[in-house]
Amino acid sequence: MRALIAALIVAAPALAETPVTPEAFLDAVAGRTVTFVIPETGQIVGAERFIDRRRTVWTRANGDCAHGEVRAVGDEICCRYEDRPNVDWCWVPFEAEGALHYRATDTGEVQRVTDMRDSLLGCDGEPMS
Repeated sequence: MRALIAALIVAAPALAETPVTPEAFLDAVAGRTVTFVIPETGQIVGAERFIDRRRTVWTRANGDCAHGEVRAVGDEICCRYEDRPNVDWCWVPFEAEGALHYRATDTGEVQRVTDMRDSLLGCDGEPMS
């Protein structure tokens, strides 16, 4: 019996996920600055200011900034930044453990939203709105 319970625990997903549409995600973050962390460690990945539903500014944990465009593609949110204009960074948003998350479509990495606020990042050339 213990072996069965242990097998079920190992096989169970780490997070019970509820899908979030890209439109609902963009509604939640438009006009806000969002901080992303690795759920298991709490390590800050970066912060992103979603200026509106199409424009974004990303700042990495080291402080580097990149302006970009954001769009919904099917069930994904995709961003393209000025420092890598030929790369689409796509994510599938979901809710788990009462928090907004998203999973990278290329690596499977999951990030959790830990903070949403109405403030600027302080990046050069960052638009007010």
